[in-house]
Amino acid sequence: MLASGIAMPFSSESSPGNRRAYTLLSLLLAGVAGLVNTTGFVALGLHTSHMSGSMATLGESLASGNVALAWLAAQLLLSFVVGAVSASVLLEASRQRPRGRHSSALLLEALTLGGIGAWLSYHPSTHEPTLMWGLAYAMGLQNALVTRVSGAVVRTTHITGILTDIGIQVVRLGSWLREGTRGQGLLGLRRRLWALPTAVEFERTRLHLGLGSAFLGGCTLGPMLFARLGAATLAIPCGVLVMLVALDLSAVATSGPQAMPRA
Repeated sequence: MLASGIAMPFSSESSPGNRRAYTLLSLLLAGVAGLVNTTGFVALGLHTSHMSGSMATLGESLASGNVALAWLAAQLLLSFVVGAVSASVLLEASRQRPRGRHSSALLLEALTLGGIGAWLSYHPSTHEPTLMWGLAYAMGLQNALVTRVSGAVVRTTHITGILTDIGIQVVRLGSWLREGTRGQGLLGLRRRLWALPTAVEFERTRLHLGLGSAFLGGCTLGPMLFARLGAATLAIPCGVLVMLVALDLSAVATSGPQAMPRA
């Protein structure tokens, strides 16, 4: 359970509609993160959706005495943290709203990415550090948003945790099948397989496989589109984010089966 008393998105206490809405949100944002990450790398030469590399760069630069590179890595780490803080503040401020609880964070991310895209359109060969900070900020914002919404079930901006969760969920799914067939033979196995599509364990496995695929799709699409469209490629994640804002603000977001999950 979340601190607010709302059921976890993939617990037995959450509704199928809530789980479907959370799955849609997570898959779209994973695709956004993959696209932003590789587009940022092609345009600016750095990956900004995950901070393991930046932390390693910081340590290596400190060891070798490369102060300039160490300072840049530290700035990226700080920007990511500031983004996470911003999302958390916005979510806390909107907890009592009947709708649009996630809109402020999603809109801020869209505006950040849109501003970076506009700057790159006018200065296509720039390596301005501020743009790198902005991308790291946007990814920190998104990561904190999804972490809060999911109750820390998944994060969408890096693949390490997703791959780990796939391994864990495969074992859990196997245990669920084994427990259902214990002492019942083939009849029990048939019943378990029949119930598989609606099992929470299967939904979680499918979610994490989908997240990995969405992230890979975004990573593939980003460089392909950037080669043809340039900085205008960032209009795509902005469009996705604005669509999610519209969904979150709609009446459906509070009462219908497609309601977005609550933070």
